[in-house]
This record gives sequence, structure tokens and C-alpha cells, in this order.
Amino acid sequence: MYLNCKTFFSFRYGTFKTEELVVAGIENGAKALALTNINSTCDAWDFAAYCNQYKIKPVLGAEIRNGDKLLYILLAANNDGFAWVNEFISAYPGKENLFPVIASENHFFNNINDGFVIYPYGNKSADQLFPNERIGILSSEINKLFGIEAQYAGKFVIRQPVTFYNKKHFNTHRLLRAIDKNVLLSKLPKEAEASPDEVFIAEDELKRIFGRYPSVIENTLQV
Repeated sequence: MYLNCKTFFSFRYGTFKTEELVVAGIENGAKALALTNINSTCDAWDFAAYCNQYKIKPVLGAEIRNGDKLLYILLAANNDGFAWVNEFISAYPGKENLFPVIASENHFFNNINDGFVIYPYGNKSADQLFPNERIGILSSEINKLFGIEAQYAGKFVIRQPVTFYNKKHFNTHRLLRAIDKNVLLSKLPKEAEASPDEVFIAEDELKRIFGRYPSVIENTLQV
């Protein structure tokens, strides 16, 4: 259910320690947790070890951004998929080498069974998606699901980003973003910071919020 989680290895962005993220996930009823740090997989193996320790399924991946713009989330389904994610990130070192905005002519991953790609709503239309691609819907975007065509019902999943633990951590996040941008906190652009909603919402509550769209819940659990 939680396909987009970060730790402080999303440098100057996330606030969770790796183990804290896993524990918080369990507290909110998570059976599986996806680690998707920004353009990085630095603490992936530590995360997997903590998940195994706490008896929760780890999913490894990365959140891909060009600057402050979220492009997509890559989730590995197996070791080959995770190797591909690392190779993909390594192929675009430094700020001058921009990641492709979408997968256009060819799908991401060597084999579509090796992983999933989740786009934020609006980045790619449902009729353009490859078989291993989905569109992530925030709880604040649930109205976007109204009237979707039946043939695309399997293409949508819940995207509940998790970046900080609570309001106090959100304030820490904003300070980190101001440091990263080298600006006063009062001058920090909104697009440079996360939404205050990027916290754990209990799994049962997420299911209630998306209750009118059981296929979206099921799609999320399958990923």
C-alpha cells in the first residue's frame, strides 16, 4: 500500500532514519513497504535487513526527479530489476544529465516482469502506458478516478508518499529544503518542498478513502 517512502538518504529532503521508517510502517498496518529515495538507492540493503528483522516485505526502488520535478517511481520486482534501477540512475550522473521524462519508445527495465513504473497523475496518459506501468493517485486526487474507462481500471494505484513522521518532521524537512536551495525559509518555493500530507496514513484508513474504487486498492496490493 505504501509505494513511495523516503528516508534521510533522500538527501536534504527525507527525515526518517531507515529503521524508523520500517517501524512506523508496521505501526500503521503495513505488510509491505517500498523504499524510493530520490535518485538514490543508498540504504536499500539496510532497509531490506530491517524489513526482514521486523517481518515486513521490502520493495526496493527509487523516485526519479529532474530537479524538483517528480517524473516517476521505479519499483524492482526482483534482483534483476533492482540492478536495472541502479544502472539507470548511474547512467545519468550529475544535474546536467536529465532523466527521460517518460518511457516513450521502449519500456523501462530489461524485462517488464522485472519491475513497475508509477507515474504521478498527469505525467503520462493511461492509453500510453506499457504493461508494467501504472498511474499513482493521491488521496487528494481521488476525484480524478471518477468516470475512468473500464479498460483502464487496472492502470491506477494508490500513491501515498511518506517523507516525514509528523508536523515537527515536516518543519525539519522545510529547513533541509531551504538549506539545499540556499534561501531563507520564508523564500522557499512551494514546489521545492513536499506536501504536509506526506506522512503515513493507516492502511485501513487508505482503504476507506479509496473504498469506492476497490480495483485501485487491489492494483496497489498487487504491485
